Amino acid sequence: MWPMYEYFVQKFRSVYSPKQELSLDEAMIPWWGHLKFRTYNPGKITKYGVLVRMVCEAVSAYICNMEIHSAEGKKLEDTMLSLLDRNLGQNHHVCQDNYYNSVRLAQTLLDRNVRESLRHYEG
Repeated sequence: MWPMYEYFVQKFRSVYSPKQELSLDEAMIPWWGHLKFRTYNPGKITKYGVLVRMVCEAVSAYICNMEIHSAEGKKLEDTMLSLLDRNLGQNHHVCQDNYYNSVRLAQTLLDRNVRESLRHYEG
């Protein structure tokens, strides 16, 4: 992929072990230039940018893992599982928006010893 991106993700993952409570969410990095994977969301304040999905420790907000959405057709459930791969089977609790949840994902996480809680987000 991209050497600098891979370097930072590897550092995020190796330097710190998160506590039990995790948060799964996304962020938009503003970008108005030309990119194949630039995202447009008319309902947000930052309408154009690079969409990044990440898993953070809920207390400190430390980024444990992240993935840049590159519009390659990867299913959202696969993205969530790849973000959480290092935390599966370790009794973590994941707080996430309703957008990320499905019955199949909830069952998969439960089978892999991860508990989830949903937060309702308006906006």
